[in-house]
Amino acid sequence: MLLDRVAKFGIPNWPGSLLNIFLDAVLPPKCLVCSRIFKSATTRRGIERRPNAATEITDLFSGSYRLLTSFCCSDCVNAFAAISAPMCTCCGIMFKNRLDLNYLCGDCITQPKKFRMARAAMACDQQLMAVIHRFKYAGKTQLARPLGGLMLSAFMRHWEGEKVDLVLPVPLHSQKFRSRGFNQSYLLIHGWKAIAKAMHIAFSNNPIHTDVLMRSKATVPQTGLARRQRLKNIKGVFSVRFPEKVYGKKLLVVDDVYTTGATVNECARILLKSGAERVDVLTLARAI
Repeated sequence: MLLDRVAKFGIPNWPGSLLNIFLDAVLPPKCLVCSRIFKSATTRRGIERRPNAATEITDLFSGSYRLLTSFCCSDCVNAFAAISAPMCTCCGIMFKNRLDLNYLCGDCITQPKKFRMARAAMACDQQLMAVIHRFKYAGKTQLARPLGGLMLSAFMRHWEGEKVDLVLPVPLHSQKFRSRGFNQSYLLIHGWKAIAKAMHIAFSNNPIHTDVLMRSKATVPQTGLARRQRLKNIKGVFSVRFPEKVYGKKLLVVDDVYTTGATVNECARILLKSGAERVDVLTLARAI
């Protein structure tokens, strides 16, 4: 089963499992969200599989959830909410009315976006944000693979059969990159590409370019800023280093969180100005 192949790359074989059982007994893990001591995925079967798990995408999604149970207790993992229809056909925000079909939201009608569509794997709730903060600010880079697996499932669901020429992580300014030590968007891409390669999914062949989209100006963090402040803060901070690499190409811009969309929309604007045919956006989380 596909789920077994996913688990294979997150759960050790039996000698490693025995070691982890011993380590769990001596130094039991604490949930990254609630700090409660729990049994890791190496010493239990993991969370229950979700309905319709026979499909490939659902198996991948469930497998990624299972990998997360090595870092978080099952209660917190089960609290994570996937983005689902109905949603805006452009920005991907979920609608509260669960009976309607997908349609363009009011914000995308009054303020058209530069990207064609944006999609996310998960709703940006308190539990998931706690995990993302540990990933970005506490150096828990091991989370890149399970979180990347969730993003891969979203990509397979929304871009099935569509061509993507280049994958571009939203860049960090050099000062922030030096202080953090990594670009979280880049690690998320590598996380899902590792799973895709292991499962022989063709998306693993899409090239990642980190030298094309550049962040030429340092800005204050977008967190806590109002929408108008976010737009002003991010305006003109990106540039394209090699326009010939994006000219006529279908691009996928990747970031960790979509809040107002100001950052990815500015990325799309400069990429289209440089000749890109199309820009889409994929994020791990989406504010709702």
